[in-house]
Amino acid sequence: MTNTRGRPADPGIEERVLTAALTLYGEVGWAGFTLDAVARRAPVGKAALYRRWPTKESLLLAAFERLSELPAEPLDPKDLRGLLVTVAEQVIGMYVGPKAMVLPRIILEAGQYPPHFDQMVQNIVQARFSLGHEVVEAALERGELPPGTSPDLIVDAIMGGVLRLLVLTPGTRRAAIHAERARHAAAIADAVLRAVGSH
Repeated sequence: MTNTRGRPADPGIEERVLTAALTLYGEVGWAGFTLDAVARRAPVGKAALYRRWPTKESLLLAAFERLSELPAEPLDPKDLRGLLVTVAEQVIGMYVGPKAMVLPRIILEAGQYPPHFDQMVQNIVQARFSLGHEVVEAALERGELPPGTSPDLIVDAIMGGVLRLLVLTPGTRRAAIHAERARHAAAIADAVLRAVGSH
């Protein structure tokens, strides 16, 4: 028997709300971010929004989880280059494209967050790069990297390569970086591996 009480659940509500939350946060930051504004942007009913995310902190944390999507397919733990290309592509995606304003705001506004929220944001960001450390450490054990190579240094070099690319590219041409991010990510990963003498 069909349940006719109330309206059916909206299967696309989560995607719309989280996308709207990221976009809005990138535009207005912590101080200007409100659940009512997200509801208008999504658009969704306020009751449905507040039922699932009762505070702006809970909604923003859920949205920040989407900031750097994990690969749809699991990575081969023995594929060092593939992992570094994926990390580089994720970082490029954070700085150009639809989410471009979000990460800079997170970095700049961290001091304005409540302490507990700031710590949870840091946990989310750090978790996105923990896989990189694990794969680099495994590559060290297999002898693919020189002894003593720092996993932190490898990940930092990838991020530095992305930032160098963005800084040296005029703003009017950055959309092209997003369109060709796979190629740029591969070039950055290869440069880092050559620099550390991978074999």
